[in-house]
Amino acid sequence: MVTSLRRSALPPLVYVLATFGIVSGSYGAMSAIGSVRTFTMSRDELGAVVTRSNEALSSLVEAAQLSRYDEHEADAIYGRRKAALPLAGIGLVLSCLMFAGTMRAMRGDQWGLSAWSFSAAACVPYQLLALALTLVMARDLRIGDNLPAVAMLKSHLQELFSILFCGLAVIYYGVCVLYLRTAGVKRAFSDG
Repeated sequence: MVTSLRRSALPPLVYVLATFGIVSGSYGAMSAIGSVRTFTMSRDELGAVVTRSNEALSSLVEAAQLSRYDEHEADAIYGRRKAALPLAGIGLVLSCLMFAGTMRAMRGDQWGLSAWSFSAAACVPYQLLALALTLVMARDLRIGDNLPAVAMLKSHLQELFSILFCGLAVIYYGVCVLYLRTAGVKRAFSDG
C-alpha cells in the first residue's frame, strides 16, 4: 500500500528520466554482451567477422588492399581485448543496475532510487573510460601503411559518433545524479 501511495506522489520528471534509464540500461546490457562475445573470439574468428563486416567496401577498395586492411583491423581489435573485456563486464553490471533501479524507482521503491542514483553516478566515469578505449582503438586503425581512404573515414566517423554518444550519456547521467539528490525527490521516496 505504501508503494501505491508513493507511486502517485512521484514527480513527473522521475518517470521521464526513468524511461530513458530503462532504454539506457537495456542498450548498455545488450552492447556489453555483444562486446564480450566479440572480444572472446579467437583471432581467426574475429578476422572472419571483420572481413564480413567490411564486404560493403569491396566496391570502393581493391581486393588486396581491403584484405590487408581487414587483417589490420582484426589485429587492432584483438590487441585491445584485455582492456575491453573488463570494461564490458563493468558496463553489463552498471546497465543491469540502471535497468533494475529505474524500474523499481518508477514503482516508488527506495532501493530503486538508490540503485539508479548509484549507477548513474558510476556511469559517468565508465562512459569516459569507454570513450577513451574507443578513441585508442580508432587511432590504432589509422596507424599503418597504405590504408584505404575509406578506412580512414570509417575511423573518423567512429570517433565522432563515440564522442557524441558519450557526451549525451554523460549529460543524462549527470542530470540524473543531480535531480535524484534533490529534496523533493528524496521526500517522495521517504517512508515518512
